[in-house]
Amino acid sequence: MFKLLPVILFGLLMTFLSDKKSSYELDEYGCKRYLHKEFIFYFIMSVSMAVFVGLRTRGNDTYAYRQTYENISGIFSDIYSIEWSKLAHAPGLKAFQIIIKSMGASTQDYFMLTGFFVTYIYLWFVKKYTSNIRLSVFYFITMGVYTFSMAAIKQSMAVAFLMLATDNAIQRKWIKFALWLVVAEFFHPYSFIYIVVPFLTFSPWSRKSYYLIGGTVVVSLLLSRLMGVIDDVTDTLGYSYSSGSFTNDGVNIFRVLVVWVTVAISFFGRNDLRNSTDQETNIIINLSMMNAIIMFIGLFGTANYFARLANYFLIFQVIALPWLFRFISKENRRIIEIFSVFGYSAYFYYAMVIAQGKFDYTYDFISFFEYLKQHF
Repeated sequence: MFKLLPVILFGLLMTFLSDKKSSYELDEYGCKRYLHKEFIFYFIMSVSMAVFVGLRTRGNDTYAYRQTYENISGIFSDIYSIEWSKLAHAPGLKAFQIIIKSMGASTQDYFMLTGFFVTYIYLWFVKKYTSNIRLSVFYFITMGVYTFSMAAIKQSMAVAFLMLATDNAIQRKWIKFALWLVVAEFFHPYSFIYIVVPFLTFSPWSRKSYYLIGGTVVVSLLLSRLMGVIDDVTDTLGYSYSSGSFTNDGVNIFRVLVVWVTVAISFFGRNDLRNSTDQETNIIINLSMMNAIIMFIGLFGTANYFARLANYFLIFQVIALPWLFRFISKENRRIIEIFSVFGYSAYFYYAMVIAQGKFDYTYDFISFFEYLKQHF
């Protein structure tokens, strides 16, 4: 994990300065309401974190993506042979790979371009909708959103496009939402789950929320009986999963409890949330609930599938949680925020060093100067 520390500490410093230079007023809860969000320091932080992702040479499934990219011919005309109907083969990513390789992009350029696009779009979305820049970026790192962008290029690029889709959904631009959703689908078929977004504009903790949570319990209890349906869906998407593959070891209970913190805190503010007519608040809170719900189902299924599916909504946790602190009394709010910093730091250490093995032994990268030398 020490390989991560320099970029994390620098990023948090830039985030602190960005928040310091931003202007805001206090709302009726005594919480920040930004009048202007500083750009320069936040931009420096975003670029530094994005570049670090792009400099990786080893870690998680980096080797597989390297092999795939290096086996591409780099002939532009190959783009016409892409089978766009086979979504499981990520035709969008394949087209992107062919285009940039035909332009002379190296494997490291490929990692840099995808890493920069994913990380910058994620952080742009966080900045636009957060009510607390410092806490949201901190949660962005410690909840695992940032490290997810260091792997799973297909999924992370799909999520980046889905952030653009969600941005349009919040603004009620449904045609643009649909277009970005289609683009994301060509990068990873799990993107189809975002079709629920137009149906999640209702007020959190209204009657529909209880239906959603109740439905989750039913799905969890009946998961083994639903395997036939899941098999049919995955076959349609082009995957060859057997029903048994969804019922192996479930998601780590610790991970599930962490993402349910947001749901628990939102319950304290249920009376105010129940009357919410704010499209932005409703979508973000409901999508953070979706993340927690899918993780809960993952207790009864396979961590690999349900945890990755839940990651499609994890970014909403980092935005929702700081905003929900308004429902904690002013006397206790600061204590809870400090406690969350220590708690999520411990969770990050657990995830990076214990649960997923030692990050420093599996992750390697080149320096930025080594990267520049490849081009001169």
